Amino acid sequence: MIPIARWRLIVLGILGAAPLVVLLTLGLAWLWQLPWEVRLAIYLGLLAFWSATAILAWRWQIGGNLLPKPKPPDQFAYTDRDQEAWKLVLARVEKASQEDPQKFVSLETYLDTGREMAQELARFYHPGARDPVGRLTVLEVLAVIQLAAEDLWELLDKHLPGSHLLTIDQWRALPKAADWYRTVMPVVWAGAAIFDPLGTLIRYTASRVGIGSFVDRLQKNVVLWFYTNFLLRMGHYLIEVNSGRLKVGAKRYRELVAATRRQMAGDFRPADTEAAAPPPPKPIPIQIVVLGRVKAGKSSLINALLGEQRAATDVLPLTREIMRYFLKPKGLEDSLTILDTVGYGNEGPRQDQLEETLKAAKDSDILLLVLNARDPGRQADVKLLEAIENYFRSHPELRRPCIFAVLTHIDLLPPSLEWQPPYDFQKPTRPKEKNVAEACQVVKESLGNRLPVIPVCTQSGKVYGVEESLLPLIVSVLDESRGIALLRMIKNETDARSLERLWNQLLNAGSQILDALFPDKSSPAVPRRPGQLYASHSTSDQRDA
Repeated sequence: MIPIARWRLIVLGILGAAPLVVLLTLGLAWLWQLPWEVRLAIYLGLLAFWSATAILAWRWQIGGNLLPKPKPPDQFAYTDRDQEAWKLVLARVEKASQEDPQKFVSLETYLDTGREMAQELARFYHPGARDPVGRLTVLEVLAVIQLAAEDLWELLDKHLPGSHLLTIDQWRALPKAADWYRTVMPVVWAGAAIFDPLGTLIRYTASRVGIGSFVDRLQKNVVLWFYTNFLLRMGHYLIEVNSGRLKVGAKRYRELVAATRRQMAGDFRPADTEAAAPPPPKPIPIQIVVLGRVKAGKSSLINALLGEQRAATDVLPLTREIMRYFLKPKGLEDSLTILDTVGYGNEGPRQDQLEETLKAAKDSDILLLVLNARDPGRQADVKLLEAIENYFRSHPELRRPCIFAVLTHIDLLPPSLEWQPPYDFQKPTRPKEKNVAEACQVVKESLGNRLPVIPVCTQSGKVYGVEESLLPLIVSVLDESRGIALLRMIKNETDARSLERLWNQLLNAGSQILDALFPDKSSPAVPRRPGQLYASHSTSDQRDA
């Protein structure tokens, strides 16, 4: 027996299709009355349209252009460890392209795959843990589900027409669309052939060549497209949660990522928000840490960076070893913070200096290692670089900042009395240019070819290379630096808000306990309706009661 709801749908379908069948029959009968020359012209025109449809469908399906290509989420804040974890996600994507699409319409497939990915990525980040997933908090897991679900909802709503009407039953039947098409169409062709044999033969041939294969490929592409996006989104957020970046919650994570994206796009205007919504987060300041030996020229470099703004710039003692400057370069919306560390000796930084330096490096987005062009000793600088690299190697949850070597006092290189900028150190021809280029190459090799070397002169009245080379290089890595700054902000905010959130939760729990023990006698009791767990004191509920 057909259920009532389905019976009504069948009736509506028949009534709605009847006019189309009548029109189709009348149209074929009319064509049959026309001279054969006119019919042939119409058939050839229809064949041209069908051929164009077949060719475009084939090309677009082969190229994957009917649906947007699955795009990996933003990875500008990934660490080296995150990049390795991402390879596990891509391996699943590659494997999915070889599997039967019928598998991707089952809800159990998504549940099982989600659990497998969670275990696999958690095991990658915590290989020694007995139950790596057990290390995550409930709120972090819910944040993964929320973020991935929101992304997939937006993808379907934007790119799949009629997705808001697509039911689970229809989704399950999607891979069978081609089978349904092949079953129904022979009946249609047989009926059409009665009225117009030649035209039906032409259209049937065109459909077999193009439309049939198009439907076959389309049904596979739709489910594979969705499943691939599921893998990419779920994998991305599982990486984020195992890296500790979802401790701030899904909403705050979205805010910080959106603010960073706007900065990368050069949009520093406040985001459009509703009146009741909180203001968008302020642009994340980029922190530059200046390192170097005593008399390497760090202070002169900072003065050259600050330029005319030097007198108007605040100078704050951050610690006993570090000074902080604020810089607003011309033409840049970004706010740059410069941290000036105390210079170290020929043996390298003392232990207390090293600790402060590593702490500053952890909180930095760009490191400038200042080197004196006339000082050949580089052992202390190499030692410091190795300490920084070892620190970040032992903290894979952090991302190493961009590091540049700045070679100062180039004006004192021979011929020392010559100073006639501009200079071309990439294609040197003059003696000064050649000596500076050679000095840069020697420094680069002595540092193990780890860093790019930028030659500058920071002497008052002779400043050169800062605006010409150093600042453009800093600007070129601002997007990468913003990703590093985002990681830093999320981690700092997580650490700062952890106790605060715990305290607020305890206060809320205590308030609820007090309300239960000492109810407000002034509020009238409202009887509960059958099936209602808690009585409500709202006006509407009182009316309902």
